[in-house]
Amino acid sequence: MNIRRITSSRNDRVKHWRKLATRKGRDENGTLLIEGVHLLEEAVQAGWKIRAILVSDEGTHILDRVAGLGDAPIFSLYPSTFQQLVDTPSPQGIAAEVVVPSERGPLQSADRARVLLLDAIQDPGNLGAILRTAEAAGVRDVWLGTGTVDPYNPKVVRSAMGSLFRSRLRRVDLKKGIPELKRQGYFIVSTSPRAERYHFRFEFPTKTALLLGNEGRGVSPEVQALSDTHVQIPMPGEVESLNVSVTAGILLYELVRQDWTQGDGES
Repeated sequence: MNIRRITSSRNDRVKHWRKLATRKGRDENGTLLIEGVHLLEEAVQAGWKIRAILVSDEGTHILDRVAGLGDAPIFSLYPSTFQQLVDTPSPQGIAAEVVVPSERGPLQSADRARVLLLDAIQDPGNLGAILRTAEAAGVRDVWLGTGTVDPYNPKVVRSAMGSLFRSRLRRVDLKKGIPELKRQGYFIVSTSPRAERYHFRFEFPTKTALLLGNEGRGVSPEVQALSDTHVQIPMPGEVESLNVSVTAGILLYELVRQDWTQGDGES
């Protein structure tokens, strides 16, 4: 195992990795830094290309715990330099620069095709939780509308806990993307407290796109107008609204319930 040692925090590679802490840096380079053994293993298993592996001088032994790293170059850094590059106080002494795959491509092919549309979701923790729940419910296609937080933000990556690497993300203008989905036969469903039907009394079509909006404002009026129908999640308590990640979980698992009730799942 060939480990290249970097001794200066002013090294060009360190400067490059430092830029990946920003959305601009990630977008310009098409890569991001991930931290810790678990996320590195998840990325490898999902087939993401590893461009470089970073280890703290005191953590080189941890490389033996990660399989499938291939021939990616390994760089050892002073602990202080390594800590400057990572977002968590205890990242296990290992990180990696990984290449972001293309966001384009056909939608997932399935008898019951589902797409999740997110309009200006701003909280990284919410987006990460939504991606994890969507994968658990079998939904891999997630379209991120204008104003949505960068899916490669370190907090999103951590809260998604590996689901990010298996999600099929597409950043789009939903005012243009939703008509595209409709041409492909998708039915657009969003929520509204004034909807006439509860979500569990609506039979979701086989090709459904769920539309969820911003934490404070909900779905923008221009995008909401493109919905084919609205459903209401009943709230017999006195709260005015649900966290968007909770709303996503309720609707996604209603899709799962209906699919299984109709014989597509296992008992």
